[in-house]
Amino acid sequence: MNMSDTFELAEVRRGKVADLVASRGAMTLRDLCDHFGVSEATMRRDLQTLDKEGRVARTHGGVMRKASVIGDLPNDQRKMVGADEKRRIGLAAINLLDGDEVVFLDAGTTAHAIAVQAAKKPKCTYVTTSLGIAQKLQSNGVSNFYLIGGAYEPINDSFAGSLAIEALRTLSFDIAFICCTAIDLKSRSISVASEAYSQVQKEVLATSRTKFVIADHRKFKPSAFMRTAKFSQISGIITNQEIHTDDLDALRQTKLDVVLA
Repeated sequence: MNMSDTFELAEVRRGKVADLVASRGAMTLRDLCDHFGVSEATMRRDLQTLDKEGRVARTHGGVMRKASVIGDLPNDQRKMVGADEKRRIGLAAINLLDGDEVVFLDAGTTAHAIAVQAAKKPKCTYVTTSLGIAQKLQSNGVSNFYLIGGAYEPINDSFAGSLAIEALRTLSFDIAFICCTAIDLKSRSISVASEAYSQVQKEVLATSRTKFVIADHRKFKPSAFMRTAKFSQISGIITNQEIHTDDLDALRQTKLDVVLA
C-alpha cells in the first residue's frame, strides 16, 4: 500500500469519526479506538486533525460534537449522552438530602436525573425553572414542587428572563443543584452557553445556602460562552467516577467538596 492510499484511508476514517461523534454528541477516546480498531496514538492524530478543521471539539479523554462547545445540544439529544453517568450523579445528589430541604433543580439533563429520584425524598420542596423537570416530578408522584415561569428557552426546555429573575429573588434555597456547559479547571469557573440562563443561575446561587454543580466528566473543558460562577461561589461538584485522573487531582486541590458517583 502506497502513501497516498494510506492517506485516503485515514481521511475516510476521520470522516466516519466525525459522523459518529455528531450522531452521539460525545465519545471517549477508548470507545473510538475500540469502534474503529486503531491505537490511541492514531486516534489522537485523527482527533487533532478534526479539531483543527472545526469538525469536532477535543475534550479531556475524548471528543464532543462541535455544537456542544459553542452551545448546548437540544435536551432530547443531551439525554442520550452519558445516561448511566447522569443516573448515578442524580442518585448521589438525592442521597445528600436529609429529606426536608427546599431544593432548586436547575434546567438540564443531569438535573432531570435528580428529578427521576426525587420521590425518595418526598418531604423536600422542589423548585425548578424547567418544564420537563416539573413534568417528571409530577409523573413520579412528587406533589410538593414549584415551577418558575418566564420567557421560554427551547434549547434547555426552561424559563428565563425578567419574570423568572423576579420570582427567584423572592425565594431562598437550602441547596441548589446547578448544571453547566463547561467546568474550566484553569480559571476555576463554571459556564453555560446561554446568557439568559446564566442570569438565572446567578440569582439562584445568590439565594442558596449550599450549591452543588452537577456535571459528568465530559463537562471538564474550556469555558463556554457565559461564565456563571467561580469555584469560590459554589460548595462542591458531583461528577462520575470516569473523570480523568488529572481533572480529579486538580479538583481535589480546590476547597470544593467533591462527590464521585
